[in-house]
Amino acid sequence: MSHMLGADFVVDFKNADPVEEIMRITDGRGVDVAIEALGTHTTFEAALGVLRPGGTLSSLGVYSTNLRIPLAAFAAGLGDHKIVTALCPGGRERMRRLMDVIASGRIDLTPLVTHRYKLNDIESAHELFSNQRDRVLKIAITP
Repeated sequence: MSHMLGADFVVDFKNADPVEEIMRITDGRGVDVAIEALGTHTTFEAALGVLRPGGTLSSLGVYSTNLRIPLAAFAAGLGDHKIVTALCPGGRERMRRLMDVIASGRIDLTPLVTHRYKLNDIESAHELFSNQRDRVLKIAITP
C-alpha cells in the first residue's frame, strides 16, 4: 500500500534542510508537485531536486535576474519534469485556502519578510533583492 501525503504540507526551512526533510518524509521518493515561492536560485534548485519523475514545479517566485535551470536537479531533462510559472494544478484553490489561513491569523509569515521599505524607497529595495544582499528573502513594501 503506498503512502500518500496531503497536498498542503509545509516544510520549515529554518529548522530543517528542506530537501532532506522532504526526502525523509517521502521515504526518498520525492513529490509529485512542489511549490517554490521564495524566488531565489537556491530554492528553485531545491524544489526541482525533490520532484519525482513526471513531477511539476510551480514557481511563484519573482526573480530579479535570469534564472538558469540547474542540469542535475532537472535530471538533465530526463526526469520528465514540468515547470510552470503560475499556480500548479489545483493551486488556485490551495492559494485561496492559504489566504484564508493567513487572514484568520493561524499562520505567521513574518519570518519570510526579512526587510521592509516604504514605497518611496522601492529602488533601494529592488537593488537589495536584485543583488541578494543582507540575507534577504522577501521585502514588504508599504505606502
